Amino acid sequence: MNRFMFGFSAILLSAMLWPSLPPVSYIPYLVVGALILYRKIPVCAGGLFAMAWLTGFCLGLSRQDLPVLQQPIQVRGEIISLVSRNSDWLSLDISVIKPNLILGPNAKLRLTWKDPPEVDVGQVWQFTLMPKRIASVLNQGGYNEQKQLISQHVVGKGRVIEAQLLEVSPSLRNELISALTPELASLPQGDILLALLMGDKQLITKARWQALRQTGTGHLVAISGLHLSVVAAWIYTCLLFGLSHLVSHQSRRNITLALVAAGIGAAFYAYLAGFGISTQRALVMILLLMLLSLLKRFSTAWERLLFALFIVLLLDPLACLSAGFWLSFCALGIILYTLEIQPRAFTPASSRGARLRTGMMQFWAIQWRLSLGLGLLQAALFGGVSVHSLWMNILAVPWFSFVVIPLAMAGFVCWWLGTTFGFSWLGLLRLSDWSLSPYAQLLDISQQLPAHWLALSDSLLALGFCALVGGVLWRYVPKHKHYIAWLSLLSLLFMPALLFCMTLWSPVQTHRWTMHLLDVGQGLTVVIEKNGRGFIYDTGASFGDDFSYAERVILPFLKAKGIQEIDYIVISHSDNDHAGGAPVLMEAYPKALVITDVAGFSGQDCRPRQIQWQGLRLNLLSPPQVLAGNNGSCVVRIDDGLQSLLLTGDIEKQTEAALLRSELGVSRELSVSGDLSDLNELQSDVLVAPHHGSKTSSTEDFIDAVAPKLVLFPAGFANRYGFPKNTVVERYQRREIRSLTTGTEGQISVIFQQSELEVKTYRGDLAPFWYNSLFRFGDLINPE
Repeated sequence: MNRFMFGFSAILLSAMLWPSLPPVSYIPYLVVGALILYRKIPVCAGGLFAMAWLTGFCLGLSRQDLPVLQQPIQVRGEIISLVSRNSDWLSLDISVIKPNLILGPNAKLRLTWKDPPEVDVGQVWQFTLMPKRIASVLNQGGYNEQKQLISQHVVGKGRVIEAQLLEVSPSLRNELISALTPELASLPQGDILLALLMGDKQLITKARWQALRQTGTGHLVAISGLHLSVVAAWIYTCLLFGLSHLVSHQSRRNITLALVAAGIGAAFYAYLAGFGISTQRALVMILLLMLLSLLKRFSTAWERLLFALFIVLLLDPLACLSAGFWLSFCALGIILYTLEIQPRAFTPASSRGARLRTGMMQFWAIQWRLSLGLGLLQAALFGGVSVHSLWMNILAVPWFSFVVIPLAMAGFVCWWLGTTFGFSWLGLLRLSDWSLSPYAQLLDISQQLPAHWLALSDSLLALGFCALVGGVLWRYVPKHKHYIAWLSLLSLLFMPALLFCMTLWSPVQTHRWTMHLLDVGQGLTVVIEKNGRGFIYDTGASFGDDFSYAERVILPFLKAKGIQEIDYIVISHSDNDHAGGAPVLMEAYPKALVITDVAGFSGQDCRPRQIQWQGLRLNLLSPPQVLAGNNGSCVVRIDDGLQSLLLTGDIEKQTEAALLRSELGVSRELSVSGDLSDLNELQSDVLVAPHHGSKTSSTEDFIDAVAPKLVLFPAGFANRYGFPKNTVVERYQRREIRSLTTGTEGQISVIFQQSELEVKTYRGDLAPFWYNSLFRFGDLINPE
């Protein structure tokens, strides 16, 4: 059974690395492997079952018989979560109610609703909505919303046109949340208390979340194994102590009653938390431990961890796509490993002082290993690490375990009993709120701490991973003379870190440069990277006071690529989809020189001239004077003497014709020979298509003059304008010019190296995983 569960779990976890192929296509290979390795048939059988289960699960989600895209549809659904509220817009998740759906996973939709009435979780509505796919912008370092939605079983989005309330059937958890939220909102630390008690984080502000992440203590407010273990331990200890003194018995009756009560308490707490991934894992392990204790059966902690992993993946095979899944199981694995090796270092102690010292040493060993292991995992998942997480967790974890969580649960029980009898008593909840004051002060000062959040680039993450693997293997490879060859090979894992340190001491200049066309929806952002420095052309859109593609996409991308300095920011024209993120970037890089004709931004204008930057020639070609609208876009041509790139903004056919007539953008200073008679100053190897591929641009003469090998369309997936237009794409295709669109490819990176072009796309090359693909899953298309 253990081998079967191992094969099942291993194959499902490897789903994170599957390419864009149907999972079922791997089944024949597993069958062959099972026939060859006949002694490992349980492992292979588990793998086969995992493939079939994941494939069937995804098909069950995708085949929801929802009507065709871009047509209003009617959906009956229950509100299961109020995601966020922004001004007069509400974002919410609903569970689709299908009367004829007996078995299979239940699909969810994420809806936006303008000026909604009073809504609450548990209400059932008949929605009329305009659906859209779940495809999101995909860039290196950015938030992968598509992956997150799939992990939550959200198969589509939609905008509510109208809705009719059908019934109200809130669950006990939702009723408790609705009643407790206004009570806790008045307390200084009520947001953390609500998260601790009910797993509801609606009161936690963005600034508070940032502080939790910077201190590495976010796990303390996300109900997990720590919380369930504390609750179960306190119930078991208190009940066993009371039974032993009041109704003592020679049999195991009192122990059995205490174990059953602790299991029920842990299960109820997990229900209050909404049965998250970490909660499921902890509950399965606790209940399994109690069951084996009652049955007097022995099992190792690793077997219980494997069983919990199997149950979680069996209930939800897409759980492995969430960050919480990996953080939860990796944390427990580190704890079990530490407890397994610690007794070898410390002999069993007889005195209380020796036991205390041993416990403190074990606690220290667990904390530094968690900080190291989860720090690297956190960096891989979120692009940075908390430098102060070790000492902050050493202070906070015991305080939460022995003071905060017991007080909070006791206060919740007293409040609940009070409301049952018609009054509300918050005495213990106020006491637990007071106990959180030191932790809140710790969060407040985290912003002033030096290096409170260290953003790491992808290259540094790779170096850290290689060094960690090398260190672990070096620790466990025997140091005998027969293993000299192995130790020599292991030393190669430290070579990347050594080379990186050498480059810091003596930077290497290269002729290679890269153009990154970022996926910012229906907008434009281009980042030119060379020698660790950057040049930005346009900044994407911003909406309202709290959303900007510059903050959500561009800044995380720059950190992931390790680009520390931005020398130039070009804002082609004033449209929001090109200039919306400019204030964010200018604040983040105050030393960058801004080039624009847009009023309100200080810097240089876009008059035609030449700029030398990192060995590249930046030629400003247009406009010759300030022009309003799309035709006033700054046109920039970048070349290294061998290859070139043309950035056109939103110019239309009038500016294209003017460029052809006047041969703007080339000055005599560019010529070494002084003869420009045969030179076509517009010719470029790569062209970022004018105006996102609109019919008003990309004329035949302009395409012929530029004569690109590759044309890139910065257009959002299934955008309302229909960009790029089919007629425009066909113009390039007739000339055998390769074309790519950010909406379907995600981020597009073009590497210019000597006389060669290397093109990489996010979905095809940078992250070619199955959950990043464009497929029917989430299209809201009727499979018939």
